[in-house]
Amino acid sequence: MEKSFTSLAELQTEIQLLKVKNFQQEEVIKERLHSPSAIFHTITSLFKSGSSNNQSLTKTLLNQDLFTNLARVGIPLVMNGFLFKKSGFVAKMLITFLSQKAAKQVTSNTVTGIVDKFQGILKKFIPITKKKAAPRDYGIPPDSESY
Repeated sequence: MEKSFTSLAELQTEIQLLKVKNFQQEEVIKERLHSPSAIFHTITSLFKSGSSNNQSLTKTLLNQDLFTNLARVGIPLVMNGFLFKKSGFVAKMLITFLSQKAAKQVTSNTVTGIVDKFQGILKKFIPITKKKAAPRDYGIPPDSESY
């Protein structure tokens, strides 16, 4: 976004334009933060979901299944606690952000699908053999001499 200026007048008009934009942005911020209720509304608007039905963050979290909620907590803990233990703050923040995005894709259907595929692979490599039942002993047979 580099602009080239041919004269001093163009540079001064650009500076004045940027000062006006800065002033307008300051007025918008002051308007948003003029009372405690406006501050509260601004903060709660940050937690709105980006979906088209405009559900809040808490509603979307409560509508997710158990596996998704566990993944949203467990994946960042495992990644930051064990795999990237000595990484810096920025790396841990990026890992947490990416794992949160990935955890949204984890649902109970995907988990059961993965478990079923794993069982199918195990059945191919490890054949399940049934043990032959040993003959049961019911005591003295009726044809024996002690009968």
